[in-house]
Amino acid sequence: ELEDILKSTNEKKTALQFYNHQHEVVSSCHQSQPSKYHKLSWVKNQQICFKGQILPENCYNNLPVEVLRMIFGFLKPTDLRKVLLVSHSWKSVAEEPALWTGFDFPEKSRKSSLMLTKFMRTSLSSKIQHLTLANNESFRFNLTDEHFRQFLSLDLSSISIWDIELTEVSGKLLGKLVSGCEKCTIIEVYKSHCLQDDRNLGSEKLSAIFDEMQNKTKLKSFELIAGVHQTFVGDPRKKIDLTSIPSMILATAFTNIEELDNCSRLKRLNLSQVDMREIASQFLARFLNKMISLNIEDIKIESHQFEDIFMAILRGDSAIKHFRMFEISNLSTVSPDVLSKAVNKLESVSFDRRKHVDKHTLTEIQIKEIFRVMSLETNLKSLGMATDQTPVDAYDHIEEVDPEHLAMGLNNLESVRLDFGNEDGRYSFLTTVQLYAFFKQLNMKSKLKTIVREDHPDFHM
Repeated sequence: ELEDILKSTNEKKTALQFYNHQHEVVSSCHQSQPSKYHKLSWVKNQQICFKGQILPENCYNNLPVEVLRMIFGFLKPTDLRKVLLVSHSWKSVAEEPALWTGFDFPEKSRKSSLMLTKFMRTSLSSKIQHLTLANNESFRFNLTDEHFRQFLSLDLSSISIWDIELTEVSGKLLGKLVSGCEKCTIIEVYKSHCLQDDRNLGSEKLSAIFDEMQNKTKLKSFELIAGVHQTFVGDPRKKIDLTSIPSMILATAFTNIEELDNCSRLKRLNLSQVDMREIASQFLARFLNKMISLNIEDIKIESHQFEDIFMAILRGDSAIKHFRMFEISNLSTVSPDVLSKAVNKLESVSFDRRKHVDKHTLTEIQIKEIFRVMSLETNLKSLGMATDQTPVDAYDHIEEVDPEHLAMGLNNLESVRLDFGNEDGRYSFLTTVQLYAFFKQLNMKSKLKTIVREDHPDFHM
């Protein structure tokens, strides 16, 4: 058949047709020409190429909504604003609130009160989900009650306040705005033990925020970070009621932890630079063990207070699943037996590592006992938090752990991170015997689902 084609005349060649799989029509827009190597080549006949054919229509409006939503998810709010103008179908997808998460006021609207008022009249203002009130990133004019009434018309999900006075704004309006959000972060850094330093809210407005929380609040996460020990209550007879907030970060904000004991919905708590030494040990253990997620960093706590916390975990009188302990000097004094058994009752645990501190926080006996218990049975799913796993070789004395205990312990987890040291040499390195035992156990019996690994230039297997 090929020989017949090659011998055919030019008239017959022009009659050659081929099948177009896209349109299921026969096209004669190409002509075959034999080359000197007896291979067919196709030459487009421009005059009749598109004659009688329906061209394909590449219409992105026909893409499924799920695909458009995924694509738009990679765009910044500034680009989404343009997407709204493309078509009705794109606009309906691009208007979904999830795509505008974290959308703050544009820079142009922050230049003057007039520009802010003009922006608030546009449809784009309804997409604002976050409000930043900070000296360096905030508005270039003094905010007043009128501006805050405009903010109250928005459906804000989060607000951040730091390094700003808001002297012309009433505490009641500020409290309403904060209580209408799901997440609030307030940072108060004072130069002295005085609440009247420049560029800070001060006790009066903070008290107004707490007062507004008594009535009704949407807050699910409240972060209060302060620079000196203080209690933000204007009237000492009032008791701060934060019972409706499930997540809280406190840094030197409350001298009296008992104020939080009635927070029935509080399940996640971060405490930083708080002095707990004067708090009754049993009360402290009972309160902290109500949390599901607990993060304590650079706090002052006695050894017996720490042991009472761990003993409650051992007895099963604890709701803690995730426990992060950083820069805790007394941790090394806790009984290795109590510490190791309590830690293995949790789902995730995080300690200091050499990259963050210059001194050992866990003793050699403690780290050995933790992995020994882990090798037998553990509830732990990972070392470190889910979003920030701790490299196994970052722990002090890890090279001293029995290879079999280490191998079986790590293979009892669901996820483990192995960085094999780091470039500045501050991390430990697992020994060859430990690595061999780990991979051998991995090949035999393991619960591991994920191994997060990062090799460094100075590592050699």
